[in-house]
Amino acid sequence: MGDSVSYLRGAFIAYEPGGYPNGDKRVIPFRFNPETLSRAFQVEQGKSGSGTEGAKKGGKGGNAEQGADATSGTVKQTFTVQVRFDFDDRHDAAANLPAEYGILPEVSALEGLLFPAESPTDAPSDGKEPVKARQQRPTVLFVWGKKRVLPVRITAMNVNETRFNAELYPLRAEIDVQLEVLGEPDAKDNKAVMDALSFTASKRAEMAKQFLDNTSSQNTNILPL
Repeated sequence: MGDSVSYLRGAFIAYEPGGYPNGDKRVIPFRFNPETLSRAFQVEQGKSGSGTEGAKKGGKGGNAEQGADATSGTVKQTFTVQVRFDFDDRHDAAANLPAEYGILPEVSALEGLLFPAESPTDAPSDGKEPVKARQQRPTVLFVWGKKRVLPVRITAMNVNETRFNAELYPLRAEIDVQLEVLGEPDAKDNKAVMDALSFTASKRAEMAKQFLDNTSSQNTNILPL
């Protein structure tokens, strides 16, 4: 038999508003890494002011084809990841949780990423001052290995609970989490987003360069262009 392989675990790391890099954060490690990860990229075409304006006026100076400029568009990335929890094989970090609650603590922690972070103003009002509405959500990072850390927005979550204990607490669940990778506009006032985007972009360029440097001299069966 060969040597056992130690696998890195994927995880969600959520920083509370103003908590990055050394403040409050939530860490939700995957007990089971997803077997597949399907990602979709879409270039959102930019708008050319002169072309769009000209097309609206119907003037000779406007060319409708200039209204969509792919070169100025941003890249939008979305993907879905399935997170599985199983009471019979729960993560070491949850080993000390009360057994009677099943995996409800894990499921609740993941669901909590959907909601705004609590703040002192969320406490019940004494009737003298209004309670401000919660607005800011945590900044969620999807960590997938040493070279991909993506700042994400959770857009949907489908929870499928398949086993329960006598108190109807779940014992097994599969949760499909739909994610949208945040972009440059989100990084303007959020250093966690900016750092994650910069880190992943640099690692993407590093990996691509390794491949391209290796293939640049291989011109066999390639057109001499």
